[in-house]
Amino acid sequence: MKRNLLFTAVICLIAPALLAGSLSKYKNWPTSPQGYFMTNAERADWKANVKTDAEAEQFVTKFLASRGPGFAEDVAKRAEMADKHLTVSGRAGSLTTRGKLVILLGPPRGLTITAHDIQNGRSASLGGITGGGASGGGVFGGTGNSVSDMVDASNQSAMAVKSVSDYTFTYVADTLPGKPAKDLVVIVEVNPGDGSDRINDRKVAEQVDGIFESVAQARLAAVKTEAPAPKP
Repeated sequence: MKRNLLFTAVICLIAPALLAGSLSKYKNWPTSPQGYFMTNAERADWKANVKTDAEAEQFVTKFLASRGPGFAEDVAKRAEMADKHLTVSGRAGSLTTRGKLVILLGPPRGLTITAHDIQNGRSASLGGITGGGASGGGVFGGTGNSVSDMVDASNQSAMAVKSVSDYTFTYVADTLPGKPAKDLVVIVEVNPGDGSDRINDRKVAEQVDGIFESVAQARLAAVKTEAPAPKP
């Protein structure tokens, strides 16, 4: 009996400390549309030093200030567009790999969706669109075919066979950081059942990670460049 009382007392003393040192409000912020714009150094800083919501709030406040005015609004608009066109089976498009591509890199020049039958190796094209990219317009810019319609068609086809949907994003080289020699083509494999996705080509995934880092650094550097010089 005494041992149980002692154990309960210890738990009561430890529990508040554990709760005080945990994240709740900002737990998923690093994987949010705003968090996508963290540089690798900032991400390492978060992992090493942010342990409480109070510390997270200070980090986020400083982060948003370092991105300049209008950043939060711009990211919110991009996330809204990703949710509108790339949501599958209730999974918000802005919280997926395909959404991260659009939020960080902007509208693709081209996007095609293909239903891929895993069991029999068959593929069926569900159509394609022209995105914004360097030419403007496209479904993300307000014209062109509806991605939502193609997603619906993909989901319907998945009801008959065990399939995934391959979302092929094409970005023109001139619109990417560093102006690479070739256009960027990324195939994101989407599970129509739950909306989860992945880039199944490791080399492409590594290339995309490098581009994401360049975008994050460029966004931060642009604000520093635009900042007025201190008065003497």
